[in-house]
Amino acid sequence: MSETDYLAPVMASLMWSLNPAVISKYREHIKPVLFTGFRALVALVFLIPLTLLYSQGFTGFTGVAIAVILASAMLGPGVGDASYTRAIQLLGGSLAVVISYTYIFVSQFIATVFLNEPLRLSVIAGSLIAFLGIVLASSNGNGRRLALKGVAYAVVASVSWGVATSMIKVALQYADTLTLTVLRLGFIAVFFIPAGLIVEGGPRSGGSKPLIKASLITGVLGWSIGMLLFIYSINKIGVSATAVATALTPVLSQLTVKLLSREKPTLKTIGGALLISLGTIISFLSS
Repeated sequence: MSETDYLAPVMASLMWSLNPAVISKYREHIKPVLFTGFRALVALVFLIPLTLLYSQGFTGFTGVAIAVILASAMLGPGVGDASYTRAIQLLGGSLAVVISYTYIFVSQFIATVFLNEPLRLSVIAGSLIAFLGIVLASSNGNGRRLALKGVAYAVVASVSWGVATSMIKVALQYADTLTLTVLRLGFIAVFFIPAGLIVEGGPRSGGSKPLIKASLITGVLGWSIGMLLFIYSINKIGVSATAVATALTPVLSQLTVKLLSREKPTLKTIGGALLISLGTIISFLSS
């Protein structure tokens, strides 16, 4: 694989680095499940015209295909992103992104065990370094009970993203990149908007405009563009290499969070982000 193969996931990382900052800025007006559904709806509006023009459709329309695509959607951008949003609300964007992005190692493990991607010593070494980064970043004094709950949501996001990322490679056997992206977003919008209204209720008083703003920014940049690039990359270079290439997100997020939401990342959080990124770089070296 060439260096240019990593351009798509790196660009996705740039898009995703804005999400913690935007969510942190509007955290008081966001309900995680409802917000997840609205983001998907916004992304769909942006992508459907492209899909009608360029999509090749299904390569195998079966019950198994629908089940795999549905599961990858519900777990990844569904449960994963809703948990990520809640983690940001509890921990702040700086710390939540550091912990959640250990999905890289979850996806690499699953890809190695179930998808026959090669296991490398560099991945093991990188995982250990990243774990040290989690320990360092998680030791911030945000209030023990609040911090533990937030860390739990971030871990759920990590595991959900890791499993779903590996499932995308399987789902690509049944649909092209554009079709798969739109189907996943469609499933999320259909399930999460009603679920959010039932479980969380409608937007808070005065919260409609902030919810729309956050949904527009993270939906178009993070899901329309970012998700499309991410799925394209998995199709081109595989799960492990794509996951490693998104390692820029935790570090870039420290900058965007500070600039957009005026949240002040601590030295421990920044140090944790750097350790996780170092771990992913070590994993990347022998990709």
